[in-house]
Amino acid sequence: MRIFRTYLIALSAVLFFCGSQLLVGQQTINLSLAAAVDSALMNNIKIQQYKQVVSQKQYLTKAAIGNFFPSIDVMGGYTYFSKNPEINMSQVKGSIDELFGNYGALIAQQLELPPETQQIIYDEIMVGMGKLPAYNVVVDQQQYPSLNFTALQPIFLGGKIIAGKRFAEAELDYASADLRQISNEIIKETITRYFGVVLLNEVIETRKQVLVGMLKHEKQAKKAIQVGVIPAHELLRAQVAVAQAQRELSDDINKLDIAQMGLKTSIGLSQEIMVITTDSLKFRMAAINLGNLQMEARQEQPIFGMIAQQKIMVDQQHALDVSEFLPQIAAWGEYGFFREEYPVIMPPAMIGVQARLNIFHGLSKYNKLKSTKYLTEEVLRAEEYAHQQVSLWVASSYREVLNSEEKYRKMKSTVELAAKNMEINEKRFQEGLSRSIDVIDSRLLYEGVVLERLSSLYDYYLALADLYLATGNPEKVVDMLNN
Repeated sequence: MRIFRTYLIALSAVLFFCGSQLLVGQQTINLSLAAAVDSALMNNIKIQQYKQVVSQKQYLTKAAIGNFFPSIDVMGGYTYFSKNPEINMSQVKGSIDELFGNYGALIAQQLELPPETQQIIYDEIMVGMGKLPAYNVVVDQQQYPSLNFTALQPIFLGGKIIAGKRFAEAELDYASADLRQISNEIIKETITRYFGVVLLNEVIETRKQVLVGMLKHEKQAKKAIQVGVIPAHELLRAQVAVAQAQRELSDDINKLDIAQMGLKTSIGLSQEIMVITTDSLKFRMAAINLGNLQMEARQEQPIFGMIAQQKIMVDQQHALDVSEFLPQIAAWGEYGFFREEYPVIMPPAMIGVQARLNIFHGLSKYNKLKSTKYLTEEVLRAEEYAHQQVSLWVASSYREVLNSEEKYRKMKSTVELAAKNMEINEKRFQEGLSRSIDVIDSRLLYEGVVLERLSSLYDYYLALADLYLATGNPEKVVDMLNN
């Protein structure tokens, strides 16, 4: 049912947006509180923003999983030398001379010549080689193409890949909890603004009734003056009351326009659409128990889920810092083309295993590891503080609900007495036993207590929405109204 209602709201919004381009005049939509909340969850800009964050974290989690697989790269290029490269023989000629001398001595040894002869042969070769100039060997090639495929498979990185994956998963869960928290705040905002519109509609109706009564009394005062029942100056007070009632009605109509703008912003509808609220301010008893609410808050409040994910992220950051002290081992492979184009021809394929271990890094890694300890303590203190604040939030909101409920109930008799007082004063004025000011004051008194009672009912639902927001389930206000 909730899903059907959500799609119905979305479809209605699309139809109204399209219809506004085709039809003349302002479009109108009847909206219940439940439909308003569903529309907010689907169309509110802030919720859509945080949904994008969740989508981003989902792909980052997939990226972290990809680190378990080998990375394969292809690299190609073309190099041109301005002239042919040369081998600097002056740096290697001594080694070459020594090589030829040793070869000569070895051959003499193989021929079983005496040691003295072997030494003479070695010396003669060395003297002869020493007389030769160190001409550079020119490599007759200036163009070198390259195309290599390389693969790298991590074998052991000290737990870095696993910690990175868990860190990314914790970030995703944190973003999801953050989205839920924002959604709860938007639900509460929608409920507040929806009932704000409902309250102002009720206030306007009350203002209209008071204005009608004031106009009626003004006519009665004029007739009473004509027959000499009351003095002429009492009409002025009646006219002032009418003008005041008209001004207050106009102010509340303007406030209603502003409230409707806020509501349409929360639920993601165009300002061109006229919204008519279908729910009314009627008291419904909320079955609440402080102990159950505190327990529910500990289980459902998104802030605790966010802190839990922060603890996981801190733990994985610690694991990442520890991995820097451990060896990094990876297997690699390479296959190259155009190797025959180079002076030294390497085999086309190579594979190997490499290990790396950092011995000293200026104590940088050590200090980073130590800092993680204080980050852990910070998260623990944040969790403790959050429990205190949420507990206080639930308790204070619970008291606000009870106070608003008690005020609303007690004001019922006050409204009835004010109505009776107004009725008596109007009857006495018609009989010439009361002044005009008494009638006006009784009407204003009645208007004040009616509006105050409406305001207390509005405060009751606001406190209830805030209470359920503290427990992590603000939509319970909607469920309560539906039931």
